[in-house]
Amino acid sequence: MIRVPISVGLGLLLLAPACATYEPLPLPKGLLDLQGAVFVDEEAQGWIGIQVLPNESDSLDDLEVMPGVRVRSVAEGSPAEMAGIRPGHVLLRFGETPVDDPGRLESLLRGIQQAGPVTCRLQRGSQVFETEVQVQVRQPGAKRRLLYHIERGLLRAAFRDTTDEGAFPEVAFLTEDSPLRKAGVKEGDRIVAFLGRDPGSAAELVRRIPQELDVGQTGQMTVLKPSGKRKEVEFQTWQPEREMVRLAFWPLFHWSFERSENRESLEILDLWLFSLFSKERIGAERQYSILSLISWRTGEPMLEEIQLPGGNSAGANPPAMEGNNP
Repeated sequence: MIRVPISVGLGLLLLAPACATYEPLPLPKGLLDLQGAVFVDEEAQGWIGIQVLPNESDSLDDLEVMPGVRVRSVAEGSPAEMAGIRPGHVLLRFGETPVDDPGRLESLLRGIQQAGPVTCRLQRGSQVFETEVQVQVRQPGAKRRLLYHIERGLLRAAFRDTTDEGAFPEVAFLTEDSPLRKAGVKEGDRIVAFLGRDPGSAAELVRRIPQELDVGQTGQMTVLKPSGKRKEVEFQTWQPEREMVRLAFWPLFHWSFERSENRESLEILDLWLFSLFSKERIGAERQYSILSLISWRTGEPMLEEIQLPGGNSAGANPPAMEGNNP
């Protein structure tokens, strides 16, 4: 038989009901002003006459996105049609750059200012072949395109597409508490590798971030500085701060806080039927109670308007009274 000292037993009894509850703080603001930012693109750019989609698998059991982009349609008489590109083909490379999402191809075409041949690598079924496409240069006709793609949750940053070599996404905006800012990344840096792989376009990068990272997880990326220097960056994804909303050590005390209602309550020596002392705050108003018998309330003084006979009102500046003073 195991004997436990009375003091230890009482200590365990008191510790048993103790508990604390934490909740995450609300997501801070900072990127809402960038949502939906667009740019009217009027500069001439490359055109080959195809529309493409992400290269998703045809299997219902495995809906993964595979390398390349799937050709949805080919314009009649276009450079792509002349080069033998047909709907259903998968475009793998445009020149020397892999094309794994539609945004990357759009950026590469936008960077072409002079007509000329570009070698494209395509896949047709199990066959991979290359063809030379005579890229034309056309006016887009005041085409509207997104300026930024925003990732609010984990990196708290905005990214835009570039037309430089490789068409890598560029950091357009960082919030003050962005994990990338803390890791040394600056606005204007280009991301050339994300978690060891090609980041794709800005839209593709923003799509991958929540799929491949979790809250508080460590990640890596390679950035290219405007000076041309490459830098390996390790960062930890953003995670919300947490605050205590409930602390209890029955029967000694019980404290709770509700942020949505700005309500705080405290009870000391809670004995079910009554408590030695209790306090409740709702905004600026406070209510106190002792032994559930004596209670009083304090609050914030408010200026109230009262209605006087004849429809007049008295407030901070009561109307002047006519007549002689008595």
